[in-house]
Amino acid sequence: MRLLSILIENNDTVWIYCRTEALAESFLQQCEDEGFRALNGQNPASLFLHKFYGISGDMTMGYLSGMIWSLTAQNSDDKHVRVDYEKFISDEEDYTCY
Repeated sequence: MRLLSILIENNDTVWIYCRTEALAESFLQQCEDEGFRALNGQNPASLFLHKFYGISGDMTMGYLSGMIWSLTAQNSDDKHVRVDYEKFISDEEDYTCY
């Protein structure tokens, strides 16, 4: 399985999409295993399940609003890197969300 930390090697922040609760649970556990911490200092695996998250180069992570995800995606100038977690952990070549 790919490491989340490779996503932030060349990006300050990366947004992650988890289609199901099982994927969100897997994502949070992987964050914890790799040493990420929630912005409030909590262990990621103790957070509630959500569809959208952000990870940062300083090894912090947190929730991302569905509204922010959607509104920025409609902006042609948006530069956020969006990753489909399911594709990412399945080692698919194109794991970027459009």
